[in-house]
Amino acid sequence: MDSAIRTGNAKSPAYYIWISSLIALMVLGGYAQIMSLLTSLEIMEFSLRIPWTMMVSNYVFLVVSSTGLCIVSSLGHVFGMKRYELLSKRCVFLALVTIIFGMSSIALHLGHPERALIYNIITPNLRSPIWWMGTLYSFYILFIAVEFWFLVRMGMAKKANSSTDLKQKIYSLMVARKTDETPESLKNDHKWARIAGVLALIFGLSAHNTLGAVFGHTEARVFWYGPYYPVYFLFSAAFCGYAWLISATIITYKVKGKEIAGKLKKLLFEMSKIFALLLCIGLLFTSYKLGFGLLNPAKAKSIMLLLNGPFSLPFWLFEIAIGSLLPIIILLYAAYKKKIGGLLTASIMVLIGVFVMRFDFLVVGEVYPMFSPMGKDALVLVPSFFPVLMEIFVIAGIFGALFLSYTLGVKFLPLEEELQ
Repeated sequence: MDSAIRTGNAKSPAYYIWISSLIALMVLGGYAQIMSLLTSLEIMEFSLRIPWTMMVSNYVFLVVSSTGLCIVSSLGHVFGMKRYELLSKRCVFLALVTIIFGMSSIALHLGHPERALIYNIITPNLRSPIWWMGTLYSFYILFIAVEFWFLVRMGMAKKANSSTDLKQKIYSLMVARKTDETPESLKNDHKWARIAGVLALIFGLSAHNTLGAVFGHTEARVFWYGPYYPVYFLFSAAFCGYAWLISATIITYKVKGKEIAGKLKKLLFEMSKIFALLLCIGLLFTSYKLGFGLLNPAKAKSIMLLLNGPFSLPFWLFEIAIGSLLPIIILLYAAYKKKIGGLLTASIMVLIGVFVMRFDFLVVGEVYPMFSPMGKDALVLVPSFFPVLMEIFVIAGIFGALFLSYTLGVKFLPLEEELQ
């Protein structure tokens, strides 16, 4: 089976099925987005009283994941933990694609993203956390792209030297300047990658905390308001980064039919223990949010939506069970028994749980606005809090493009681990 789905095998039927499926998702998402522009953006909203739904929660999910991947990648060539350099190229590439498609998610939600690009520059609002968030993330994308280029430049130069015709020209353009592939040249590239990595980390963390502040400073939404979310976003970014990196690495090796080398396998098991610890800290933050929220009459109504309301099933099943408790147990067991499959299962469970948690967090915070023409105790009554079909189509298209980018990156870019 492994040989049938091997990514590097251009004749594999399963490979073409996978690519075709991702393209189909992109077409479906494109159709939904075009229809929203031709008719109305309301076809992607289940309530006019709740304007931020899955498009925004997907943005939060992906950009937070990107920051987490940047944190994990910085452990290697920024903070000098050499063993993490094994995964630096794959990790930085994942950080780049997740931030790009995360920003795409919020851009598509705006309806006219070109206005944001223009007026963000010519009429900046320096008192707006959202303006700072967008500006900081723009610099973050720039530096994470530069960091990735320096990390893979030598590998692309080798591909250019071993290729012919059009492929050689493309790789040569990607290298951008002549390289002699000497140790000195490699050391120089690593130096610049480290500089770019430091700047990416600074801007990424700054933008990330600003994102948390967008919610934490919103007094009109009492469920979000307070000092909790900027700090929690930082921890959730870290364990999301581990989840993305572990799952992508293991799946890539399994699909290619390759055995994970001992040094890399040892690193994955080490990461799983830190991963489990971060999930435990996340559970403590969740307990704090619930406990102190119930003591605040203004927040208690929103908390009860999670504990015993329309959001109770996704909260207990996805956020607590699938996204936290079970992965902690599986990760610790897999690390003790040296089971790679357990790491993969737990990582995928966390990503699913966090994706649902971002949606619940966003919508629950909008159900009880502090200032409402119907009174602050009025519940926003909608037939269902489940996302509408058109919005699901757009999100599916975004993930289709994200997975296609990673698939092509694995096939054409030098993302493999340097185990020598």
